[in-house]
Amino acid sequence: MFRTVLGHLKSARPKSLKVQQQQQLSPLSTSSNMKKTQTQKFLDTFNLKYPIIQSPMAGASTVKLASSVTKLGGLGSIPLGAFSYSGSDVDKIRSQYQQYQSLLESQPTVSANTVNLNFFAHDPPHRDLQVEQRWISKVKELYGFDNLNSVQELKLIYPTFKSITDHNDPILELLKQIDPQMISFHFGLPQLSIIKQLQSFGTKIFVSVTNLEEFKQALKCQVDGVILQGYEAGGHRGNFKQNDPQDEKLPVRQLTEQVTEYIKSESEASPFIIAAGGFHDSKQIKDFIQEFDIAGVQLGTVWLPSTDCTISQRHLEHFIDPQTGVSTIMNPAISGRCLRTIESDFLNQLMSFDDAEIPDYPLPYDLFKKLRPAHLQALEHVEPDSLDSFKFSAFLAGSNYHLSYKGTRDTQEIFRQLTKHL
Repeated sequence: MFRTVLGHLKSARPKSLKVQQQQQLSPLSTSSNMKKTQTQKFLDTFNLKYPIIQSPMAGASTVKLASSVTKLGGLGSIPLGAFSYSGSDVDKIRSQYQQYQSLLESQPTVSANTVNLNFFAHDPPHRDLQVEQRWISKVKELYGFDNLNSVQELKLIYPTFKSITDHNDPILELLKQIDPQMISFHFGLPQLSIIKQLQSFGTKIFVSVTNLEEFKQALKCQVDGVILQGYEAGGHRGNFKQNDPQDEKLPVRQLTEQVTEYIKSESEASPFIIAAGGFHDSKQIKDFIQEFDIAGVQLGTVWLPSTDCTISQRHLEHFIDPQTGVSTIMNPAISGRCLRTIESDFLNQLMSFDDAEIPDYPLPYDLFKKLRPAHLQALEHVEPDSLDSFKFSAFLAGSNYHLSYKGTRDTQEIFRQLTKHL
């Protein structure tokens, strides 16, 4: 049945379709008699009008946001890292994509496979029961909620694409049917043979990197593009090595400089280069792309205030009315991997934990996700959106979150402001 549905939809939207958006060249484009810039090659490859990828942002972005960005001429992303890639979750991934297709029906000039499907490719966690039990005991002792007493073990709630080795795996069959233009990976690379199989479907493979060595690894795997994640970026740090003590913490500018210089001097191959971290303004984006002759940028935090994201009212208030002196922090205690959040008393307390005490990603997430419900249950009377109800929440955001709000929650208007100079 699924093959029939997808086959019908794909025949209605051929992959070779050239969108009408391309008839209107942006200032970053080149005329046909000039050498194409990386930006124009990127736009041509993915049939886009603007060199903007919407960051996947698992837990906050939605299929609605992805489809809105794509219809406006960027590349929408669907976060799929939280799915197990097996059993009923394969059906859920299928459903996400079919929702996306349905939302694009109103834009017949856009191919339905113009999408970035994002997965996690972290190393499987090392299970150390002593470390895990000490962590559970520490959290219980620290916060003392009675309904945490039933927690006896940490469950593995997020899978990794790196564990996929069977070329007949159901998720690979699904991706072959979907035939997305882009698949991206965070936290590392899947098996090389799996990368090659996905590329054989016609899909372009992108991976997040945080330093030059990770870029070189991606280059050896002949990926089609890299996302240079600067230290400014919100959410999870994409290091291949979990909480790397040698992390250079490179800002996006320095990382882009290192990678582009390496390409010029050492590498014949040049994958698409996408910069990510701290971007919030159209002119800033245009100047950065032109300075380094890169393909484009990936934007995350700027979309969070949109009604197409699922953040809480309290999270939204941080954008609309940022408080002086409230910055962001990078902390691994919530999930087992460093992630950038808006600071709070709760998160500052977690900063005191030693990295060696924290179980491997994503094990701590299982306990963290129980904290807020336990807190709410312990309170007899509390308004759902009250300040106290979010005491144990983490508000993910980039370091420039205070500059991200565009005075509107409308995705189309946010996009217009971000692209007016492109």
